[in-house]
Amino acid sequence: MHLQRWITGLILGPSLILLVVFSPPWLFLLFIILVIFLSLREFFALILPEVSPGEKGAGFILGFLLAGSLSSREPSCFLFTILLAFFFISIRSLSRPEEFSARVEKVSKQLLGFFYLPFLLSHFVLMRNLERGRLWVLFTLVTVYFGDTLAFYVGRAWGKRKMAPQISPGKTVEGGLGAMAGSVAGAWVSKLIFFPSIPVLHVLILGAAVGVIGQLGDLWESLLKRSARVKDSGGMIPGHGGLLDRIDSLLFAAPLVYYYAWGMGIG
Repeated sequence: MHLQRWITGLILGPSLILLVVFSPPWLFLLFIILVIFLSLREFFALILPEVSPGEKGAGFILGFLLAGSLSSREPSCFLFTILLAFFFISIRSLSRPEEFSARVEKVSKQLLGFFYLPFLLSHFVLMRNLERGRLWVLFTLVTVYFGDTLAFYVGRAWGKRKMAPQISPGKTVEGGLGAMAGSVAGAWVSKLIFFPSIPVLHVLILGAAVGVIGQLGDLWESLLKRSARVKDSGGMIPGHGGLLDRIDSLLFAAPLVYYYAWGMGIG
């Protein structure tokens, strides 16, 4: 399993870097749409296994529209897509034959899936649109995966105190500290390669923040799996589990990096 994780990472990592660096905007958008489709499919299998094919299809289309609306750089397109999703999912529930409480629960889960996956993933589209967007996408990937890797090894070697035993028994405080250190190290490496002119303070703040929020994303996905009583979100990626198991930290980190870079004027 351990060797399989490394082999998979060595194959997928360079491929992803090449895509981020060299793909035109339309191809990058198609890639994000593909990730939205695959991750939503896992989400439906985990949280809404009873949802109909038609409702799944509508969820996919709404997710694709959200990513496309952000690529247009027109705020009204994004707001319209959010409104369309809310209206469609809510109004659709009025004609369902289930009990009232079941209808509300299903709508809540569908809206959760919409905001958890298409909404968060689409921030990579926003990030890519920044002046140095390609570099910020790479920064996010490097910072998150440095943190994930160090968390795994530190937790495995020295982890004793449980971080959230009811949600994720395998995660430890020591591993969490390793994740923060790894993310700061990843941010520092990214600065040396991509952003030599950016002040060190920004790098340290972003690295530490990504280290924290990435773990929160990991724990949130663990909570979803606990509610579904499964160990992995799927089996798509050998050695890692499902796609959600691999991108859970990225989902929370992408908005943080984007809004920090945009808000501080360093995008």
